[in-house]
Amino acid sequence: MRRLALTQRAAAGAPLARDVAGRAGEVLARAGYVLSDRVINALQQHGVTTVYVEDAASAGITLTAITPGPVMALLQGLLDEFTVRLQKAAEPLLNQPTSKVLDALRMNTSAVNTIRVSAVLSELRAGAATLARSCAQAPGDSGYLTDRASDDDIVGHSIHVAALTARIGAAVGFADDDLASATYAALLHDIGLIFVPAEIRASPECWSVPQRLRFEDHTVLGEALLTAAVRGQTMPQAVAAEHHEAQDGSGFPRGRRGGNRVLRGAEKQRSADQIALVSEIVAVADRYERLVSPAPARAGFPPAEARYVLSSEAGTKLNAEVVARFLETFPALPLGTEVRVVGGEYDASHGIVARLSATAARPLVRVYADRSGHTHTPVDLDLTRMRDVNVLLDEGRAA
Repeated sequence: MRRLALTQRAAAGAPLARDVAGRAGEVLARAGYVLSDRVINALQQHGVTTVYVEDAASAGITLTAITPGPVMALLQGLLDEFTVRLQKAAEPLLNQPTSKVLDALRMNTSAVNTIRVSAVLSELRAGAATLARSCAQAPGDSGYLTDRASDDDIVGHSIHVAALTARIGAAVGFADDDLASATYAALLHDIGLIFVPAEIRASPECWSVPQRLRFEDHTVLGEALLTAAVRGQTMPQAVAAEHHEAQDGSGFPRGRRGGNRVLRGAEKQRSADQIALVSEIVAVADRYERLVSPAPARAGFPPAEARYVLSSEAGTKLNAEVVARFLETFPALPLGTEVRVVGGEYDASHGIVARLSATAARPLVRVYADRSGHTHTPVDLDLTRMRDVNVLLDEGRAA
């Protein structure tokens, strides 16, 4: 099995390895169906950018997403319900300027304060604890793939960020209770996006200055909304406010700075202008999830490329030690990565990482196409036995 962007030439003629689902859970195409140009076009019209296929190049490879199915379905329903209730309660405020929304929420005059969400939040917190336990030791062979529709940028995105938060939190040494709390906060980190119109969220490359500012305001709006709706806790509010802050102080909304470390003084003793560690962890999870997940008009980055982006932003935007601990949990070339061969008989040929080895940089690579892209009978190359051969990320073919 491998994950392909529908724009890749290899997609046409390949049989689907998994059902392709739409945003509402409806099945758009069944596993086993051979992709044709017509079906590919239809899937793209439904916002699908990436599919899983089973072909000769990927036979015997199993790719797994980080989120376990049953927990995912439970949290999807609960977070959907919570989001819809808040949207309905906040409807009179949705088109108001940020200042007026904040005044309404802070003065306890909004209907949000009386909406009945305590039961849903209790179930979400229990679900977060279950998710944290199942993801804390999740294998990273596939590079922590996430599977969601490209337009599911609040609920689906938040659930996958929560799963990644659990994995990163475990990597930096969070105890079980702290891990569950961080996962719960991550589930709610983007709730302020209900105040940002979907058309703005979908096209960041076209933002005007007012639209960009409205997007950035989702942090303080989420903080105020959770202050009104979630009583007796402070972590969700802090994470909602700080997950776009940067280590060098260039982030928003308050320009707070980070320490680029994990081991530091107690959180309760941190200065008012310092980012909370849990917010820094969610920031890494949020960035990685946005990279590997599809967005309108583009497929997600391969995990190997997402690693490079995280590394390049560590120290300035993202907590360098948190990034390092996270990257240690999965290989530089995860299972299923599309690569180009360097050196030897198959120089410049296209291949896929078919099996990992004890030496992470020397996996077993299945070569399936020559340098011109013409496919042939796959050939397995065990790089642990071929010291004169290396591989590089095939950026032109990766999903």
